[in-house]
Amino acid sequence: MRLPYCLVAVLFAAVGALPSAAAALCSPPPTRAEQSATNGANVSPEDLLGLWDFGDGGSSPLNASHIALSPNKKQLAVQMRRADAATNRYCMALVIIDRSGQSAPIIADQGGDFIKAQFSNRRLAGFPIGLPMPLTPRWSPDGHHIAYVRRDQGQTRLWIANADGSGAEAATSGDLPISDLRWSADGRHVLLAADTNRLEAERRIEEEGLSGFHYDYRIWQAARALPFPPGPYPPIYYQVDRETKQLMSLPADAASKAFGSRGEGIPANARLGTFSDDGNAAAWVEREQPDQLRSPSRLHAVVDGVPIACQSEACAGELLGIWWTDRREILFLRTEGPADRSHLALYKWHPRRGRPTLLLRTEDLILGCQAGKGELFCGYERSLEPRRVVAISARDGAVSTVYEPNPDFARHRFGAVQRLYWKFQGGEAFGDLVLPPDYRNDRKLPLIVVQYTSRGFLRGGTGDEYPILPLAAAGFAVLSFQRPTDYANRIPAANIAEFSQNNVTGWADRRHVLNALEAGVSQLIDRGLVDPARIGISGLSDGASTVQFALVNSSMFRAAAVSSCCEDPSNYDSAGEEYYRDLVSWGYPPRGTDGRKFWQRYSLLQNADKIAAPILMQLSDDEFRLALPAYHALEAAGKTVDMYVFPDEHHIKWQPAHRLAIYRRSIAWFRGWLTPQGDPASPSAGERP
Repeated sequence: MRLPYCLVAVLFAAVGALPSAAAALCSPPPTRAEQSATNGANVSPEDLLGLWDFGDGGSSPLNASHIALSPNKKQLAVQMRRADAATNRYCMALVIIDRSGQSAPIIADQGGDFIKAQFSNRRLAGFPIGLPMPLTPRWSPDGHHIAYVRRDQGQTRLWIANADGSGAEAATSGDLPISDLRWSADGRHVLLAADTNRLEAERRIEEEGLSGFHYDYRIWQAARALPFPPGPYPPIYYQVDRETKQLMSLPADAASKAFGSRGEGIPANARLGTFSDDGNAAAWVEREQPDQLRSPSRLHAVVDGVPIACQSEACAGELLGIWWTDRREILFLRTEGPADRSHLALYKWHPRRGRPTLLLRTEDLILGCQAGKGELFCGYERSLEPRRVVAISARDGAVSTVYEPNPDFARHRFGAVQRLYWKFQGGEAFGDLVLPPDYRNDRKLPLIVVQYTSRGFLRGGTGDEYPILPLAAAGFAVLSFQRPTDYANRIPAANIAEFSQNNVTGWADRRHVLNALEAGVSQLIDRGLVDPARIGISGLSDGASTVQFALVNSSMFRAAAVSSCCEDPSNYDSAGEEYYRDLVSWGYPPRGTDGRKFWQRYSLLQNADKIAAPILMQLSDDEFRLALPAYHALEAAGKTVDMYVFPDEHHIKWQPAHRLAIYRRSIAWFRGWLTPQGDPASPSAGERP
């Protein structure tokens, strides 16, 4: 469907909002995001929830943007999504973007449901997680069609859309667990990899239930009683005729050619392997010390059969991506200091012309780049700017916007944002300080710590549950805290067990992170900016572990909110045998031994009587059982603890209504216990907010 030009002129005046046809999938009347942006209001929870987004969730530069570049490199295809709390669904649209900007974006398809990603957890397959399925649309060789995956009413299918917006249709029937797709060279077939073997294993497990499940390592009882299939499972390969829609098996040799992970000339232990367009040059990174788990990596290339290792310091470290230009130059993205990884830097290197050249160094987030003609197309975020599509010049590193899905968001009212760096016992750390929009350096502020990554758009921390900008609008200073690199990074380790033992011994890594966090907060107290009696802390996953350790070992925090909880000896029996096996290999005391001394400095269960801060727990239904022993111990000790459990949720929560409820309750919780100046919302003594 191509939109009328008059409508396009309005909607895309500032490079392009997503067309109203897609926005109409959300519930009317116009969303608060649109209303408040027009009025220049503070950012609300509804504003954050209503943003258009694309690519992987989260703010890691390792995430994919799932931008699909057309064969002629003049168009891009992006699958957009927007959460809608009223319907508890997502608005979905496949958008075709013209690189030149001379033509308006096209909605090639709209509709469908959010597809949750699944991952392998230890030896178990099919674990759901509330992140979008990581699958990029694919252009046909002639650039006229786009193949992609869409889910409707529980059925996942291959779809094919016309790139001119003239129509889209399902190309398979029934539910097919597609995990990857490609076009055949002649464009007549779409080749599929599917997780069919895992589904068959799940069906066999259901049959096993008729005579009772044997309790073994397959059961992850924190999530469910039904065993998970022991993986991995090789995919089954298919081909679909574009015209007839006939689904057939794909011969093994054709599947290997289409889906093979590594070409000739790239070592088996390499990462990020990539080939030039003509196939005569390859590049990759590999560990400088292969026997060390956290060894720095170095950039290597082979050009016309000649191996070349880049000897510059810039070519070694944490390298995140490699791309060939059409001039046989290599672009590579890496992290740089200060504070270990606070900046991203893009370099250009010609393997036969000496040292690499710095093109761009930034505190912003760059992710999921694709190489075009003399440029990279990437997802890009800044502290106050949600994700957009940009082009980065391979000549000089200049950044230009190609597609802005949320042009009105900039009309909101924001407080000051400052990137902070500080030293602590053990290294250097960084984070972002966000102040209330009306703050004039006229009072000490309550502070909320949001964890544990601080890159790009300041949305809600890891897991996106603690809305940074709405918290600032509610009168809080917010420290978006970037977790420092692991304590164990400084100690040689050949494998993950050795690495984890170095972290766990004496709770070295937990102390390392808490030292960094306390030093950053103390800096704000010393500046006279933050009231030391009104400091809150929040977190999910590793961030929740930091909260737990802080509540036992620090008196700095007066209120807490967690999205997962809790680590203590009860995990041995409440999680699963796979997790228990890992814990013991990492240095945790095994069953049948006295582990009280080990747990004394960490466990909420063993320290319930010492906990002073009220704790809010907002947990998924496949993780809340891990928190029950600590919850009941705190309750029995007369402590303030409140728990909410969200159905059909996972480690990362995905449902729009749940996310909005969590946003709102988190703000209310901290307002109740750490009331900002002038805020009448203060609970009476002993009353829960």
